Amino acid sequence: MRFKLDYCNNPRDCGDYNDEALLCGIPVKNYTENPSDRVWMGLDDTKSRNVSYSASGVKLSYVSLFPYYFCESGVLSTIQFKCDPNINGANATVNHDLIGTCFIELTIYSSYFCQTCPTCSTTHGTCNQMNGWCDCDAYTKGINCDQFNVNISSIVGPTNIGGIVTIFGDFSNIYTNRNSIKINIGTLSCNSVYFIPNTLQITCIVGAGQSFQKMTFSDGNGISSTYDGFYYKVLCSNDCTPGGRCNDTIGTCVCNDEALGIDCKTLNLQLTSVNQTFVSGGQVFLNGDFSKVNHLALNVEIGGQQCIDPKLNSLFTILQCKIGAGEGIKNITITSGKLSFTKDGAFQYQYYTCPNSCSPPHGSCNIYNGECVCDNETFGNNCQFIKCPLNCSTASRGTCDGNTGKCICNNKYTGDACQFIQCPLNCSTPLRGTCDDNTGICTCDNKYSGDACQFTLCPLNCSAPHGNCDLNTGICSCNNKYSGIGCEISECPLNCSTPHGTCNVNTGVCTCDNKYSGNGCEITECPIGCSTKHGSCDSKVGLCKCDTQTKGLLCKESRLLIESADSTNSNGGTTTIIGYFGTPTSLLIIKIGDSNCTNIKVINETTLMCDIDEGDGIHNVTIIDDDLSYTAINLFQYINHKKEISKISGGAIAGITIGCVAGISLLGAGGYYQYRRNKKVKLFI
Repeated sequence: MRFKLDYCNNPRDCGDYNDEALLCGIPVKNYTENPSDRVWMGLDDTKSRNVSYSASGVKLSYVSLFPYYFCESGVLSTIQFKCDPNINGANATVNHDLIGTCFIELTIYSSYFCQTCPTCSTTHGTCNQMNGWCDCDAYTKGINCDQFNVNISSIVGPTNIGGIVTIFGDFSNIYTNRNSIKINIGTLSCNSVYFIPNTLQITCIVGAGQSFQKMTFSDGNGISSTYDGFYYKVLCSNDCTPGGRCNDTIGTCVCNDEALGIDCKTLNLQLTSVNQTFVSGGQVFLNGDFSKVNHLALNVEIGGQQCIDPKLNSLFTILQCKIGAGEGIKNITITSGKLSFTKDGAFQYQYYTCPNSCSPPHGSCNIYNGECVCDNETFGNNCQFIKCPLNCSTASRGTCDGNTGKCICNNKYTGDACQFIQCPLNCSTPLRGTCDDNTGICTCDNKYSGDACQFTLCPLNCSAPHGNCDLNTGICSCNNKYSGIGCEISECPLNCSTPHGTCNVNTGVCTCDNKYSGNGCEITECPIGCSTKHGSCDSKVGLCKCDTQTKGLLCKESRLLIESADSTNSNGGTTTIIGYFGTPTSLLIIKIGDSNCTNIKVINETTLMCDIDEGDGIHNVTIIDDDLSYTAINLFQYINHKKEISKISGGAIAGITIGCVAGISLLGAGGYYQYRRNKKVKLFI
């Protein structure tokens, strides 16, 4: 059965079923003959009505029946659905299904029921009576057509001192009216508004401000739009790249996961401990947390030396690499591109140890391989065994004590190897006879006799009556003013201060050499030219007595010496100078290159300290004390923060002495210097 549905001219209000709540329905065949025939759309108790809501609108389902006549093959029906008496001509879409022979199910859809228009802009909008919404022109949008039809994608604001504002988006719909549009940021006007002709960008200039501000577009005719995405930028004081970006809302760097620090240039890792290696080098294990940097290519330097083949374990808790030979305490630097991490003094080379410390003092430990170096008298892996000389000249003469390396000689044998036969009383040595060690027989000197040369005659019979002879000792007891082994010498005063004079043993009168005088030639003149500044005359010996800074016959040779000077970084700092300086005067000057050191401190005769300004490169070091000076070539070096320069031994550097005497030895005659690892210098003159 077919139906032709149309709006009828007799609308019915929504409500419960009553006699009037009918849809116009007239069978096609009987339409002209019986216009009162209608399709019954009643809502009686036996029939159902379903109502549901969806995005398509309101759905109402009815079941119709024809109680008064037999179902025909065609029915002409007119339907109008109305929910709001204030809306005329609500449009409904009707679907129908045939159920059985006499029942029609009609389903009515509509998405426009029960709508009312808001207050539309009288200039830019009109009310759509069919859907209940305002229809806006191209210039506006919004419920009331009172907003600009623009799309803002982003805004680039100025710093807090103000400046150019750049607005990105689509402004094509308002371009023709651009001259009437004003832009406010907060309470400030954004002046010099300029639309880029492609209508995708607007610029203007705003004054100083801070934080987030509301941006407002208006044309003075009631049309406006607001945007909350504007803020004044706060520039970061540091370059945040490459490990982060600048958060210009607060002016601080925001670091990526692999970086940290105020400038995001420090690798985000933790170094908790380091497994040390020996001075010969080897595998190094850096323990910590490397999970934030495991995706980066890490470069490791230890004390400026490249640690090769760095790799992480699966848990990112151990970073291992191989380091070459070295010694001392070193800094560890880990880098990846421009990101870096440094820990000062984190690594120390370990020296090898020897068993039992090589039984000192018989051996010394080679700390570079852990092996003992024994002296000529010891042997063994720790030099614990001591050799006996000549094996104590066979067992019949003595026995060897292997613990001490000493021979225990039998009777009549002597010597460290029991190689000698003792003579009686040792021939009363050292003046009376000579022992034949092979036979044990004494050969007495003249004036001595006996198997042990124990009897002695006095020389000259003590020049009697000038002395008395002791035959047991063969020694004269001389009277006053006589001396000599035979009392043959008349004594002179002070023995003429030998060798400064000659005594006349017959008269007891001294004959003094040149430059000496006095009864005993005890007065001595010093050499002409003995320095009055650095020396004084010692009349007892006739020699110049030099101060702590000079030496030589006339005290004009400088003893000043520079052995080493600690490096500083390029910012300058305190350096320690090792050498020999004696007792410096208040005129002491220290120069590094062309710069004078300040805050000079004299620690002792071998150590000076001073402060040096910033600089770079390698420089000479000069000390000047009054008329004495000493220069060490290329001894001081400025270094970077991540680089350590080993000190240079003064013995390897040619010094230049600029002093009061030309041609003076650079190191000083008779000087011996020993440079130790702890940089202390011992001086022996």
